[in-house]
Amino acid sequence: MEIFTNNLFDWIILISLLIGATYAMKIIGKEKITFRQDSYELQFGGLSFMIANWWTIVSQTESCVRFERTDTRYDWFATFTYFPDHGNRTLPQLLEEKLNLENIEFDEDVVFETDSRVLFRDSAIQEYLQELIRVEGKGTQSVINRVYYDIYIARPLEDKGYFIFESWSSVLNGSLEGPFFEETLAELSFISGEEAQTPNS
Repeated sequence: MEIFTNNLFDWIILISLLIGATYAMKIIGKEKITFRQDSYELQFGGLSFMIANWWTIVSQTESCVRFERTDTRYDWFATFTYFPDHGNRTLPQLLEEKLNLENIEFDEDVVFETDSRVLFRDSAIQEYLQELIRVEGKGTQSVINRVYYDIYIARPLEDKGYFIFESWSSVLNGSLEGPFFEETLAELSFISGEEAQTPNS
């Protein structure tokens, strides 16, 4: 009893953390079951995205959308961005430029994919975004910050522009929103009844 009394503040912190973790796991478990039923459609860059309803749009312009979790407040966000001109740079060059801009160095054991048939289910999207690179894994930002980063760079057919879809989180949170980010892009399709129209078309 004396040990408990002397460390009462530590016990309160521990119990609070356990309650918070249990609540978060309960929410996440429910989300995995209800993702398809509870998603909403976002139209961006001539494309249709199915977005998990627990992703909050915190900023949106014609060329960029940013999502965050405002219910759990854990360390994660995602952005979908369209750039109007690739400037004749290759996808590897665009990737290198982006990683240098963000000061990110990936670990060696990352997921690397360039086959649109692996990443997208819709055959029309597979053809439209056949030029792409996806890299996913742990890395270090600015030398000291450990991050879990997932990035898709895709260049549409007959388009001078390109898309960057990216998901950022701490290493501990990398496995929480990552599957939903991947599923959102796997379900990518054209807006019903319309041809692709990029923001500057």
